[in-house]
Amino acid sequence: MKQYLTTWMSLLLILTLMGCGGRGHSDLLEARLRQQEDSIFALQRDLKESQHALESARHQSEEMSKQLAKASNGSLLPEQTKALYRVTGVKVNSLLTGGVDLDSKQGDELWTTVITPHDADGETVKLPAEFELELVDLNQPEENRRVGLWTFDSQEVRSHWYSGFAGSGFRFELPWQTTPRNSELTLLVRMKSPDGRLFNTTSPLKIAQLENTASVRQAVSRERLTPAEPARISFDEKPAVIQQQSATVSAEIENPFEVIRDDQPAAPSPFQAEEESPFRVITDE
Repeated sequence: MKQYLTTWMSLLLILTLMGCGGRGHSDLLEARLRQQEDSIFALQRDLKESQHALESARHQSEEMSKQLAKASNGSLLPEQTKALYRVTGVKVNSLLTGGVDLDSKQGDELWTTVITPHDADGETVKLPAEFELELVDLNQPEENRRVGLWTFDSQEVRSHWYSGFAGSGFRFELPWQTTPRNSELTLLVRMKSPDGRLFNTTSPLKIAQLENTASVRQAVSRERLTPAEPARISFDEKPAVIQQQSATVSAEIENPFEVIRDDQPAAPSPFQAEEESPFRVITDE
C-alpha cells in the first residue's frame, strides 16, 4: 500500500513540476514577443522620420541645383548639378592617348587624348568643365620644355564627348604648336569644375617624331590633310581637236541636198561614183 502511495505522489509531483515549467516557458515567450513588437514600432517610427528627412533634403537639393544653374549663366543644366557633386577627380585614358599619323609617312601630324572626370569610385562622370591641356618635354631645358598649350571652356568641351569600346570621356585631337624634339612627352591636364574646384593629373605621351617641320606647318587638322576632290570634266563642251576634225570633214563632204544651177558646174562629191547622186536637184531658170 505504501508503495502505491509513493508512486502516486511521485507522479503528482512530476505533473506539478511540468505544469509550472510550461507556464514559465509561456511567460518567457510572451515577454520576448512584446519586446519584438516594441522594436518593430520603434523601427517604423524611425523609418517615417527618415523618409521625411529624405524628402526635405531632396527639395533642398533641387532648389540648390536651380540656383547653381542660374549662377552658371546657363552653362550648366539643372540635371548636371548632381554630376557636379559626384566629381572627385580627373584621369587620362592611356589607351586612347598618343600620336596620330595621317599621311603614312614618318612622324605623327596630330596628337589625341581622352580626358575622363570620375567620382569617388572611379566611375565616369559626364560633366562639361574648363580644360587646360599642356604638353611638355622634360628632356629639354626649362625654358624650352613647353610643346603646346590648349584651353577649352565648358561650352567647347560639350562637343568633345566620346564613348567607345576602350572607354569614354572628352576626346581631343590637336595639331602641334611646336615641333616635338623627342618621342616621349608629358601631358599635364588641369580641369576646373563649374563650382570652382580644380583637378590636376599627368600622363606620358609617346609619339613618332616628324622628319621635318614642314609637316607641322601644313598638318593643322584632318580636314587640311584630306585630298582635294579632282576636277570634273564637262561633257557639254567638245574638245578643240574634235571640233577641228569635224570642221575638216564637213568641208570635204558636200551637202547632198545643195541646189545646183545649170550655169554653175557641180563640185565632185566623194559619195558619187560613175553615176550622179539621186539626191541632187536640178532646176531650170
